[in-house]
Amino acid sequence: MGSDNTGQSLPSLDSQLDHDFHSGWGSVYTNRSTVGDEETLPLWLQYASNKNSVERKYQQLLHEYTDLFGDFFGGYYPISMHAHATDALLPTTIASLILNTIATSPLVLNSPTLKPKPDENPEDTGKRVRDFALSFLGWDDKHILSPNFIVADNIYGAGYGPLAHTSKEWEISAIASGPKPIVVNMKDTTEEALDAQFKDAKAKGCIAVVFDLVSTEDGLVLHPDNFGMIKACCARNRLLLIVDETMTAMRCGAPFAFQRPEYAQMEADKQPDLVIFGKGIGVSGVAIGFKGVITTGLTYTDPDDIRQTIRYWRALVSRPIRLPLLLEALSILRAAQREDWPAKSEQIGEVIREVIGELDPRTKKPDAVRGLGAVVAVNREVAMRFRIMSAIRRRSPWVRWLPKLSGSSADREELKRQVFGRESKAQRQILAKEADQCGTIPLWCFICGIEATSKDWCRTCYLSFCDNEVCVQAFHRHACV
Repeated sequence: MGSDNTGQSLPSLDSQLDHDFHSGWGSVYTNRSTVGDEETLPLWLQYASNKNSVERKYQQLLHEYTDLFGDFFGGYYPISMHAHATDALLPTTIASLILNTIATSPLVLNSPTLKPKPDENPEDTGKRVRDFALSFLGWDDKHILSPNFIVADNIYGAGYGPLAHTSKEWEISAIASGPKPIVVNMKDTTEEALDAQFKDAKAKGCIAVVFDLVSTEDGLVLHPDNFGMIKACCARNRLLLIVDETMTAMRCGAPFAFQRPEYAQMEADKQPDLVIFGKGIGVSGVAIGFKGVITTGLTYTDPDDIRQTIRYWRALVSRPIRLPLLLEALSILRAAQREDWPAKSEQIGEVIREVIGELDPRTKKPDAVRGLGAVVAVNREVAMRFRIMSAIRRRSPWVRWLPKLSGSSADREELKRQVFGRESKAQRQILAKEADQCGTIPLWCFICGIEATSKDWCRTCYLSFCDNEVCVQAFHRHACV
């Protein structure tokens, strides 16, 4: 708690709620600055006064981040860092990554016949190891020269690149490039049918299956039985299993959503090989686990062997993550661990569902509210009625609510007072007054979810819109709180 110039107590940032459930497409986990973390703050202060002294600690800090990530996310390590999750979801990147992991694995380096020999021509060593890797994966020239993905229908069409082909938004699909992934229905199918589709796709050059547990298309949650079926079919066809957790990490009751009990027990001996992470974790990228459908066969058990293969991959780039981003990412992970954000997400999601059910009984109907934990999917009209800034796919009837993972977000009365109820008008007008004083506007278009641009925004509801004609017209029809 702080105080204003009258000596009165002011609420902490953590206790302040607002109706921004967009949260930067889910990239903002907390209203508080995580750089104040007691272990990281001295490094920030040192960086401000003597940058080089902190730069010299770069590798030490990177190793610390890697170990902390692996501990928090249950044995999944951040191996490949990227500016955006889309950059990580490229078939060529994944193909190179797994080939490197095999080439530097105990299975190769501890083998008398496979490991590099001091007196051997390097080209012969490379060919021998590569041939072994291809045999291990069941790959041929198609998988090397034109690798591709199998993706679940309704998966988010990534902003650009190959996965953008699957987008329902013409603005995204129009800029798609690269091989079209093979789209498969993974929810309403039999194991026999799924196995046949995976087998056919593998023969055509697919190297991995990519899916998410909570659809960004409609908020539907993958049933645990389907998860087990997908894992079993991946194992039979030697396909890498990749789960996209850019939206669901820490928001669905577990560090990664697939680590929830109902998923973890399905084909428990077969886990995802790779996880795509990003958003609020501070950096995007690929995390690798060594008990995966494919990776378990590489016999990684010693932490030193794991660190070594990660170092080999990272050595291919100058620096996988810039130092300021690394410090922030460390702070975020420490806060998540200290405050147990995964557990809070479960509480927050439950309370939000209860509150809107109480204020609007129509949302109690079956399938009216979807999602998992603090990833809440509601009909667009519900979001409009409650005047919530939401993460929206422009043409989808469903929107996503991605609230901050603070304790106050699970406070029923505060949610009514500051976010959902008519009483929220007072909080909204406080935000509006602050924005006017600072020369800012609400961040997100209330209609389509992209960046708000209009200065003709609503000072009563603290909502704005973009300059798209459809959004302009729809916004001016909204009813004020």
